[in-house]
Amino acid sequence: MKILITGGTGLIGTEISKQLLEHGHSVVYFSRSPRKNNLGIQEYAWDVDKGTYDKKAFDGVEAIINLAGAPISERWTATYKSEILRSRVDATRLLYTAVQKLSLPLNVFVSASAVGYYPNDFNKTYNEDDAPGSDFLSLVTQKWEQEAQNFSKLNIRTVRIRVGVVLSNDGGAFPLITKPIKMGLGSPLGSGKQWMSWIHIKDVAGIFVYALENKDAQGIYNAVSPEPVTNTQMTEAIASQLDKPLWLPKVPEFAIKFALGEMSTTAIGSNKVSSSKVEKSGYSFSFPNLGGALRSLLPKA
Repeated sequence: MKILITGGTGLIGTEISKQLLEHGHSVVYFSRSPRKNNLGIQEYAWDVDKGTYDKKAFDGVEAIINLAGAPISERWTATYKSEILRSRVDATRLLYTAVQKLSLPLNVFVSASAVGYYPNDFNKTYNEDDAPGSDFLSLVTQKWEQEAQNFSKLNIRTVRIRVGVVLSNDGGAFPLITKPIKMGLGSPLGSGKQWMSWIHIKDVAGIFVYALENKDAQGIYNAVSPEPVTNTQMTEAIASQLDKPLWLPKVPEFAIKFALGEMSTTAIGSNKVSSSKVEKSGYSFSFPNLGGALRSLLPKA
């Protein structure tokens, strides 16, 4: 199968691409600045702001994986919040317009979303049928998913995947979490009781590939491990794997809010999310528990 990926050179996109190539698929990218990449994948130009794209990118394409979106790790100024939203909504809309205009015989459209869709809660375990929250990230994911769901109107199998906290040494939150612990300066954030619905990079990519290849996959799936942990449990597990002490007091919530502003919700917000649906659909996790995931990422010398 030939697959077009947006955001393909990012953390998740790179691992998805590797797995797709291993499965014998061919892959092309849409990129704002096409260049050579380490996987030798052809990149084609598109400009979401201008609504332009290279039509050659769609030649022979049977599936699209949509990962495009500005990082949420930049400080959330009013201008950047608009960019976070627009980059996701407008990119998805441009793809829909192109597929419709070109009458592309697409088999499946798989779009990223995030567990930020769910409300901030310290007790409830959320599944795909639960109502969304009302904060900024929830608003973004709701609008993003609405645009993605439009593909079903074209009789295209449509899958939306709500991604949790990705554990990878190559980017995302994990290096930021592990760095102070490696320096002997680690400690839980805020109360430490907030749930972290994490997933190993191999499994998040695996779920995207599974959704692409499994013709029965449709609708929404949470891409999280079967074993969510609290921030304290995550911090303690990493420290144990690294043989590092945890002696500092917890980082006060007010300090996190002062340092990060509204973006502090990504550090002290709580999402306990269920992986039951994707497991019941047939996906088998390579790293279902935190211990195994950390051993793969932080092997002892």
